[in-house]
Amino acid sequence: LLSLIKIFSGTLVYYDDEPWIDTSTKFSKYREQELIKNPAYVLRLGEALQVLRRTVERYPLDQIALSFNGGKDCTVLLHLFRLVVDEMFGPEVEIQGFHIVCDDHFPETTQFIIDAARNYNMVMSEYPGPLKAGLKLMKKEQPNVVAVLLGSRASDPRGNRMRLVLFFYLSHIEWTDEDWPKILRVCPVLLWSYHDVWSLLRGLCVPYCSLYDMGYTSLGGRTTTVKNPLLKIVEKDGVER
Repeated sequence: LLSLIKIFSGTLVYYDDEPWIDTSTKFSKYREQELIKNPAYVLRLGEALQVLRRTVERYPLDQIALSFNGGKDCTVLLHLFRLVVDEMFGPEVEIQGFHIVCDDHFPETTQFIIDAARNYNMVMSEYPGPLKAGLKLMKKEQPNVVAVLLGSRASDPRGNRMRLVLFFYLSHIEWTDEDWPKILRVCPVLLWSYHDVWSLLRGLCVPYCSLYDMGYTSLGGRTTTVKNPLLKIVEKDGVER
């Protein structure tokens, strides 16, 4: 067996079909490997975990909820949140999540959210959009929730405002504006790049929505989401994949 491992050492790929189990041990090994290859990424990873730990230390878990729409960024955040809760309280402790449905979602997205909630021991709630109305309804039905974990990234066009806040205040945390439902927006992966996100998803074998493997690079409603043309491959027989 050892000789076979040595022969195929350059081609063997690590795979874990249950990455939500024993998260702390697996993460420690992953961190050690990445520290040699990309210390800057490991630093951002540590900062994200620090933001999460401080949030969990300050607020009880019934006052924290993850905004989860099945996208890659919030999927990374789900895994890190589960990791922190596992380390502090144990894997049997539930976490809270919610999904604000703003568009006609793909069935693949809906199924992925269901599967992720089950695997990561997350109690999910669903509210109709748009975003502001959905948050208002969430606060009405879950008044205990104070801190909302968001997968917003500064390098994402939708994260521009948070990037401006970061520039002035050096914070991953911001209260909503006065005309919005009062919640504390917590963005642990604010400084992460697109590459960082996929490094963690692939490195720890974290399940992600199958639409990404079909050529989509961002997820939304079926009427507004299209495949990335830069990822299209045309075979010799003209078949696209």
